[in-house]
Formats: sequence, C-alpha cells, structure tokens
Amino acid sequence: MTLGFAVAAWEPVSGPSVGIVADSRLSWPNETQDVGVKTYDLGGRSAMVAAGNALPVLMAAQLVRPVIEGHNRSNAKPMGFYDTVRLLAFFLRRATSNPSSSCVAVVGFLESGRPAIAHLVVSPDRNRVAFFSVDEGECLVIPVGNSEASKFLMQGLAAARKEGKLLVATGVSLLWYMSCHPGAFQSVGGSLSIGSCVRSENYFSWPHFEIGDRRFYRGMDVTDYARPSWPAAEVIAYDEEWCATLDKQLYRNQDPVTVPDVQHGGGYDIDSLSTPETLFQTHDDPIAFRNGVACEG
Repeated sequence: MTLGFAVAAWEPVSGPSVGIVADSRLSWPNETQDVGVKTYDLGGRSAMVAAGNALPVLMAAQLVRPVIEGHNRSNAKPMGFYDTVRLLAFFLRRATSNPSSSCVAVVGFLESGRPAIAHLVVSPDRNRVAFFSVDEGECLVIPVGNSEASKFLMQGLAAARKEGKLLVATGVSLLWYMSCHPGAFQSVGGSLSIGSCVRSENYFSWPHFEIGDRRFYRGMDVTDYARPSWPAAEVIAYDEEWCATLDKQLYRNQDPVTVPDVQHGGGYDIDSLSTPETLFQTHDDPIAFRNGVACEG
C-alpha cells in the first residue's frame, strides 16, 4: 500500500490546474522497498497516481500512452479526458487478476477547460470509475492508498484551508512528514514524485523539487547527484512542527472532513463504460461531472 493524491483546482489568479503526488514505498509481508513508480504520464495533459498492485497499473499505463500520443499526432483534436479514462479502465480491468486490486486517480482537463479527476477501482468485488470536475474557485483532492494515512492527509488539508495555507504544498509536506516519521503508516515512505499541468500547457510537467533538505525528481532522491548546471529546484516549504502538532491532535478539535464519495453511489461500471466494440471510438467530453457522473445538458 502507498499514499498518493490527485488534485484539481481552479484558482482565480493562477487559473485551472491539475497535479498528482505520491511516495515510492512498495510493501510486502515483512518487507518494504522504496523503489516504487506510482505516478504515470498518460500522454497529453493527463496523468495518474496509483495504489495497490503495481504491475497491472504499469501495464495499463504503457498500453494507453502510445494510443493517446498516436491519436494526438494524427488528429487536430487531442484525445479527450473521458476517452483517456475509458481506455485506461479497459486495460486496467483486464490486467488486474483476482484476488489483487488496483486503485488509481487520473487527472486532466475537459474540453470545457474544467480540471477533472477520475477515480478507478478494480477489485474482485468492485470495478467502477467515478468522474469529478471543478469550477472556478473550487479545489478537489482525492487520495489513493493507505486509508488511515489518507484520513490524516485530508484532516491536514482541512486544517490548512482554515489557516489559509497552500493546499498542494501542505499535502506534499504531510506526505513527506509521514515518509520521515512512519509511525502508524509503515507502508508510506521513500522519495516523492510530483507531476503538474496548467490548462495553457499541452503536456504534464515533472519538476525537480526540494523539500526539507532533500531533492527529488520523478520519485528518485537526487540530492547527492544534483549539478550546478541543473535548473533550480522548486522549493516546497516544509513545516515539520505544524505537521507534528496535527499528528498529535489527529481527529481532535477539527471539523469533520468532507471527502468526495468515491467508494459508493455515483459512477460507472467499467465493463459497461469500456467495451471492445466502442473502445477506440472518440467522444466529446461532457461539459462537467458531478457526483461521479456526467452533468446533463
């Protein structure tokens, strides 16, 4: 298990953006290794963060990306977010065998310009995808992975919002805090990976960044290998004291956290959404998504 999160935001000043963040720990019974790749570029302005069985996710990403890139090279209209998710759901469903399970969050932009997140679960008892988009002034974060660590993350983001802190930077800080101080979150650790995209860009960016006294790139700790010729690292402020205080107060003196209902209710069955007969047909993106499904009109 791991911890990662996807974010879709439409800030009045900086505009629409999406991003993904994850640690690098892989866990087995009685063993952990900090070598996992859990953030994947899907081509164009879409990417995903994953938890659960690593191999099916890797296989699905490798199958989907060349299809999207080939389509985008050959067509004036890029592959839409809805079709990107349909392709991924199809291949992830078939790559994940019982009794294993996979959980991913995909980010991108709708044709309307709205930032969007799709949450996919493939498991022995549930195969479903739910879509969400945000309007101007809204921000949505969906975690994947360790459930207790996800609650800690969302509790921290709720506190950060009250205090006027930057949500994404706070999320990265909380993930780094859990990596440095595993405690109850032994399955969270290792290096960090960050990917982001703004609406005006055509591709995802994977910044070289610094938090605490360490530098990371695509889930690798490059602190000891950085060269003066490299572009300057993006610095993310890390307030360990604030994270530690939150850790001690967890679930006390905080209002309940509102988390999107990605486990039940709205959404689509993957086997109905992604069929061999319609898999490579293209569709217009819905204008927006609410409660897991497309908005009418």
